[in-house]
Amino acid sequence: MKGRKRCLIYISYLVVLVSLISISGCSLTQEIGVPQWTGSGFLRKEFLEYKRIAILPFEGDPTGEVSDTFHRSFHERFPQMTLAGRKQVLERFQEQDVYYGRLDKATRSEIGKVFDVQAVVMGSVYYPSILRWLLQVIIVDTETDTVLGRSYVEINFMGAEGMKKGCDLAVQQLIVK
Repeated sequence: MKGRKRCLIYISYLVVLVSLISISGCSLTQEIGVPQWTGSGFLRKEFLEYKRIAILPFEGDPTGEVSDTFHRSFHERFPQMTLAGRKQVLERFQEQDVYYGRLDKATRSEIGKVFDVQAVVMGSVYYPSILRWLLQVIIVDTETDTVLGRSYVEINFMGAEGMKKGCDLAVQQLIVK
């Protein structure tokens, strides 16, 4: 009788555990690599008239993989724009001087003159857990310091494919409003 009672208790615990998992919204059938939240973004209409843009190194991306992947995704969406990339900027400026949040108006203006660009794309990457990462991107005019666009995405998948999807989603979130 004791063994049967113990078995019933274990089964009860199991039922409660499965119920809690299903109530919490965890999806065991969610497609791997598809983010639960794609985020949001906007893009000012006047940005579409710009011809030359610099994509700066992203803070939190020491290898430059995310910055370079975003560069490719951005170029696919805006092929009419000429892009100066992270490597070109780093030949002239110190990396920490061009990070999002540290880049002052004078340096933005200097980047605009040196590379003959009308706007800069700055970004930051944050990894709150092993499989989850956040990408925030902001586009700023080099002369007026006007924010022309912003994108924020959350990706629940790592690796090259996850990075590509995250950067694609960040670019897709740049929607004219």
